[in-house]
Amino acid sequence: MNPKPLVFVDLDDTLFQTNRKQQPTPQHKLATTDKNGQPLSYMRPKQQIFVNWLLESTEVIPVTARSVEGLQRVRLPFQHGAICSHGGTIIGPDQKIDLEWLEIQKKASEQLNGILNDLADALHDYALPLGAIRTWTLKENDLAIYTVAKQNTPNSLFLDQMVQYLPAHILEHCYVHINGNNLAIIPKHISKQKAVEFFLQKYNPNHERAIVGWGDSLSDAGFLTCCDWFGMPKNSQLDQFLTQSLNNDHETKGFLGHV
Repeated sequence: MNPKPLVFVDLDDTLFQTNRKQQPTPQHKLATTDKNGQPLSYMRPKQQIFVNWLLESTEVIPVTARSVEGLQRVRLPFQHGAICSHGGTIIGPDQKIDLEWLEIQKKASEQLNGILNDLADALHDYALPLGAIRTWTLKENDLAIYTVAKQNTPNSLFLDQMVQYLPAHILEHCYVHINGNNLAIIPKHISKQKAVEFFLQKYNPNHERAIVGWGDSLSDAGFLTCCDWFGMPKNSQLDQFLTQSLNNDHETKGFLGHV
C-alpha cells in the first residue's frame, strides 16, 4: 500500500490567484503565465509553504477548470495525473489522456446534439441589457466541453442576472456555476466529482489510499465529498457559504447541531 496520501486539489484561488486579484510583491512566486507567456498568477508566501508541503508529502492530483493546455502553463510539477476542464478530461498517472473516460465523454456529448455550438454568441444577446461580456466555448479532444462568460468591466457584477435569459433546453441539460467574474455553463455529464469518482475507482480500486481534498469554490464541493478529509481557503466562496449556512442554521433553531 502506498503510504502517501492522494490529494485532489483545485488550483485557481486555492493554490494561487491572478495578479488582478492581488498585486504581487517580491515575496510572491510566479505560478502561471497567460497564452502569450506573460505572468498571470502568483502564490502568496503561505501558499508556497502549503504547496511545498503537499508536493513533498503527498501525490497531488490537480482538479481544475483549466484545459490541458492551461494546466501546462502552471509552473508546478504535477506528476501523478490530473482532472482538467471541470472534469471533461482525465490525465492518468502515466501522464496520458485516459481514453476510457474520453469515450464516456464522447458518448454523452453525442446526446446533446451540439447545444453548446452557438451558446457563446447567444450569451452576448442575453447580456445586452446588462453590460459587455466576452465569451468562449472550451473545446478539447474534438469535444465542446463547456461555455464561459466574463464581464469586460467586473466592477459591478451582473452575471447572475443572465441566468434568467438562458433557454429551457440549456437549463435542462446543463448546470450553471458562477464565482465572481466567471460564469460557466457545463453539461450535466461533466463534473469534477464524476471525474474524481472515476479516477479513484480506476486507480485506487481497493480503496487503500488516504484521500484528501482542497477547493475554494462551490463547484468543488462535489469532488471534496469523495475525500476522507477536505479543506478550503479562508474567505473563499466555499468558506463564506459554510459560514453563512451555519449562521442561518443557528438563527433558525437557536443552537448549532442536529438532533
